Amino acid sequence: MSYEKNRSCLERITNVYSELKGAEKKVAQYILENPKNIIHFSITELAEVSKASEATVFRLCSKIGYKGYQDLKINLAGSVVEPMDNIYEKIKENDDTYIIMRKIMSSNINSIESTLKINKTEHIDKAIELILNAKKIMFFGMGGSWTIANDAYHKFIRTGINCVASSDSHWQMMFSSMADEGDVIIAFSNSGSNKELVENINLAKRKGINIIAITGNEKSPLAKDSDVHLTAYGNESMFRSEAMESRLTSLMIIDWLYVGTALKRKDETLDNLERIRNGIASKRF
Repeated sequence: MSYEKNRSCLERITNVYSELKGAEKKVAQYILENPKNIIHFSITELAEVSKASEATVFRLCSKIGYKGYQDLKINLAGSVVEPMDNIYEKIKENDDTYIIMRKIMSSNINSIESTLKINKTEHIDKAIELILNAKKIMFFGMGGSWTIANDAYHKFIRTGINCVASSDSHWQMMFSSMADEGDVIIAFSNSGSNKELVENINLAKRKGINIIAITGNEKSPLAKDSDVHLTAYGNESMFRSEAMESRLTSLMIIDWLYVGTALKRKDETLDNLERIRNGIASKRF
């Protein structure tokens, strides 16, 4: 079925609604009635609230001319989100620079406090225990999540535990294949729905590797496949690809895990910190 590129997502759904089958109509009706909610939903969440399957959601996306669920969300956002919200919610076009700074700061503080409230201490303790019992820690992240994975790697090498990090799907598969039972993958994904990452995680689980997932969506495929899931809360804009606030809260969660691990490996960590500082000193004037 062919559609003009500038036809809105809601219009596309309306035009094909009568041709849809039972379960597809349920999904379409939910989207039409709750378009702003969908922008924040994973495909799993939409399937749950509309009482349909993920396959039905994907089939609907195809019938209205989209390559997949993410493609639908991007185009749906263009239909229901104000242009300035794409840059940052609550920011007005005529806001003074100082006001923009304060609004972003306040929103970030709210996300940090929310992350503290929604993550249970027992989950943090369990994640630290898995890390302490591992011979190797693997940090996986793709796209924007790679910068967080790399930061975690940069911290954890100080503990003396063998660490690797990768943003490449093939390297992730190789690392998983060579890891041993009881090793740990710490996987980062704001949506928790990166297909290649989830596939690599499933391979690792079959080998007895423990998975710690840090995502912004507790109902995502990655969260469901993990041994420990930690939520990086972010009060994101209705639509943009960059997870601005959840990036900050993900870094805070990494600090929780690193400090908790370092305290349990105090002697090794302090020794490594001293050696690293001495090495870096030779690179400075």
